[in-house]
Amino acid sequence: MRSFLSNGTKAAAVGWLFVLVLSTTAFAQAKRPVGTKPPAAKPVAASIKVTLVDEAGIRKILVANGKPLLVNFWATWCDPCREEFPDLVKFDNEFKGKIDFITISLDDPEDIATGVPKFLSSMKAEMPAYLLKTADESAVITSITKDWQGGMPFTVLYGTDGKLSYFRQGKVVVDTLRDEVNKALGGPAPNVDDLFVVADFVKIKEGRRDEAIFFYENNWKIYREEAKRRGVIDSYEFIDARSEKSPHFDLILITRYRGEGQYKNSEKNFEPILKQFRPNGPVLKNALKPADFRESVFLYDGKSLFSSRN
Repeated sequence: MRSFLSNGTKAAAVGWLFVLVLSTTAFAQAKRPVGTKPPAAKPVAASIKVTLVDEAGIRKILVANGKPLLVNFWATWCDPCREEFPDLVKFDNEFKGKIDFITISLDDPEDIATGVPKFLSSMKAEMPAYLLKTADESAVITSITKDWQGGMPFTVLYGTDGKLSYFRQGKVVVDTLRDEVNKALGGPAPNVDDLFVVADFVKIKEGRRDEAIFFYENNWKIYREEAKRRGVIDSYEFIDARSEKSPHFDLILITRYRGEGQYKNSEKNFEPILKQFRPNGPVLKNALKPADFRESVFLYDGKSLFSSRN
């Protein structure tokens, strides 16, 4: 790989940033002619913002924040990058809210307000967009993965734990990428028979119903709403089960998982959610601790035999 060009080199040469000439591979983009510079373009009047980042900046944005993080390295002058972009936009719409998806352009910084946002606008792309300006291409490549040979497009997936779980040099295979993202989310969307259910039967102690309902609405519900958004659980339900005929429990709290595997990972997956939303512990009413107003009398976990859920 050739070394990074020093400041002052023409923009067309800088456009070859990050690309290793792989003559034996079909997916690597061919080199843009050196010594030529595209005509100046007018700034794009669009709502798309492209943020410039350096080596320190890219380290900050390549950090998972409780959800899988998908990153696509691309450039407007890279034909395979342009060809795969419509699929990436569809993929973003499919997994919106469940994963974080960002794009990092390797175009010339002069294109940050022109060619790059113009292309993204034409694609109707909504992913957060960055443009990388670096003085050491090899260092950045190595920081992503030592297996990256420099070809583009290049796509990487980080799990919720921040570890690299998948990468692809060349255009992505959408079905493969979908499978990898579903794995990072805890498994593919379940068939009805694959749902794993956990039901907690709770007795309210000493008539402290207000404290119990407050606790579950302001903690349990919030945790699960975020867990559903991140793909950590399938769904949840909170049932008022008061009955004179059955005084043994008052509430039923149901959490559904996408298979037993996702359930087994639930403690690990819920940990960052609790730290984000309740770093100092659950919020309580009248300063009463959970043991003062609730008692779990029975906990059921097992597969759903049949359900109307799709």
